[in-house]
Amino acid sequence: MTITLDYTNCLMEAIGATHGLTKPEVDTLVAKFPKHHESIDEMRANGESCFFDLPYQKQDELQALLKKHHGHWENLVILGSGGSVATARSLFGALAHRFHNELEPKARKHAPRVFFLGNADPKSIEDLFATVDPKKTLFQVNSRSGTTAESIGLFLYLIDLLKKKAGKGGPSAHMILVTDREKSPLNEIAKQEKIDTLPFPSNLAGRFAVLGNPTLFMAGMINLSIPELLRGGAEMDKHCRHGDPHTNPAYMHSLIHYLLTRKRRKTIHATFPFSDRLGAVTQWYNHLLAVSLGKMNNRKGKAVHVGPSPEMGVGSFDQHGQQQLYAEGPFDKVVTFITVRDHGAKVIIPASQPKLESAAYLGNVDFSTVIANAQIGSEHHITASGRPNMAIAIDQVDEANVVGLYYLFMLSTVMSAELYGIDPFDQPGVEHGKQATFAQFGRPGFEDLANKLKDYRAKPRRLC
Repeated sequence: MTITLDYTNCLMEAIGATHGLTKPEVDTLVAKFPKHHESIDEMRANGESCFFDLPYQKQDELQALLKKHHGHWENLVILGSGGSVATARSLFGALAHRFHNELEPKARKHAPRVFFLGNADPKSIEDLFATVDPKKTLFQVNSRSGTTAESIGLFLYLIDLLKKKAGKGGPSAHMILVTDREKSPLNEIAKQEKIDTLPFPSNLAGRFAVLGNPTLFMAGMINLSIPELLRGGAEMDKHCRHGDPHTNPAYMHSLIHYLLTRKRRKTIHATFPFSDRLGAVTQWYNHLLAVSLGKMNNRKGKAVHVGPSPEMGVGSFDQHGQQQLYAEGPFDKVVTFITVRDHGAKVIIPASQPKLESAAYLGNVDFSTVIANAQIGSEHHITASGRPNMAIAIDQVDEANVVGLYYLFMLSTVMSAELYGIDPFDQPGVEHGKQATFAQFGRPGFEDLANKLKDYRAKPRRLC
């Protein structure tokens, strides 16, 4: 596994001092990184988040449940909200066959079709159950806290539905619950209904659960290699267990973004993978960045209002879309390309039109070369326009490389939070939204917020 970061085009030598970083600016912050690295090691030792240690986890419970269910279901439906579903959906998009659900069971090696329900949209719920037969489906509910209204509602709806469709033992046979076994109120319902559970530790935010049970159970069910997934995380972790950004791609990724945001006002961080599969990773990364770094207060309680705005494109498709904005729009972005050295497929364009100038040049060209040249064209255009950009290259889109990329992004995000002086693992803005839902449904303990929301609803509106 080789993952490299090229930040040449973020420096003054490539794009000028107006938008590029100078060597003294970079060197000054590099010198402070050993101390920042010590702080992250303390977070790890103090158990602020167990994501650091997931590459080395024991898998006994996970493997036992996989043995029970693997190969026995037509469908797997993963339900929840936020990061608890986003991580699994992202890994599925990156590593499953692009048309997994359309394949015949034999071509899928008898893995189930996989569906995700991450929202309480009633039409999505109705459409899902018009698509899958509950009697042939395993439902995986991911909810760390067990208190999110949407997740509780889906959990209760499923239990009732399965009892109607599959009998009294339907929930026990057709459901698993991934939740915090110590604090989640859903545990009590799971015990009553004899539903199998997997642990979702309280110190693992869903967005950091790429190697947690909410994601790994799905991975095992569709025949991804769990040892290779863990190996990818472990290799990137070991590669980055030091404080020198010059040989630590996660830290340099963080350092460059931080400096460009603070000193050049590049407040929009655009990620631009030239791979459809890595577009799924980028969607997750946008979620990770927004929740982890968008904070009102720092760790000392002082208002700071920090956080970059994530943005994405997927090449080469968005070379014909987002590229226009990135190269010619406001000077408020830093673009990170992601490229793949080996796409894992060889598809050749036939040389069938040798006399047609507009087509002849493509004869006998591999599509891998088309997408690679498109990326270089985009990178050159953005650089020539004086816009900072960097490029992450991975060997191929497989379990180890993709999780190495996920781990790089998570470490970079934690280091960025350290530089901003904020907590990457909390989510006070998200919690406020949850509490607003509780209040509007009359849950005890939220009366003051309920009154505020009632007054808010009563305000006159200007409509057109």
